Amino acid sequence: MTLFPFFQDIEGKTFLVIGGGAVAAEKVERLQMFTDRILVIAEQTEITEVPVLLRPFRDGDISLGDYVIGATDDRELNRRIASLCKESGKPVNIVDDPALCSFVFPALVKRGDLTAAITTNGKCPAFAQYVRRELEEILPNRTEEILEELYALRSELKKTVPDQRQRARLLKARLYALLEEP
Repeated sequence: MTLFPFFQDIEGKTFLVIGGGAVAAEKVERLQMFTDRILVIAEQTEITEVPVLLRPFRDGDISLGDYVIGATDDRELNRRIASLCKESGKPVNIVDDPALCSFVFPALVKRGDLTAAITTNGKCPAFAQYVRRELEEILPNRTEEILEELYALRSELKKTVPDQRQRARLLKARLYALLEEP
């Protein structure tokens, strides 16, 4: 599998999570960093922070989500979910089976508007998690504050400095100064 890392606007999109165990709960938790439009279908679950339909999955349920995550412990059901998504053109992630996925969940670092995604193309998620932890350690605690200041400066420079290269130099200089501050 060859993955291209890109970020997509998910405004107004719903994530359908099929399954209610620990892995499904972990996917829901990660999705909640970005959206509250999450629906879970499971026969039983302890997930409570998003809407849950407590019942078995039905083939027509695929229409309830714009993105589908198959997180059941039933391999055959996960394959059926992947097949239904492929037929209907829905992006699908089947946990622990990269061959059935049209998208994957990368290891994520999120600090305000800064999001970094790390993947090993399914070869070793543990290594991606290691890199995520290392990245979290080196990011400044003030990441959100730094981003806000640089965004304001960038907006102002667009109005006052016509040369893009000069704006980039000024922004970079301010970034390095902010990184030096305690």
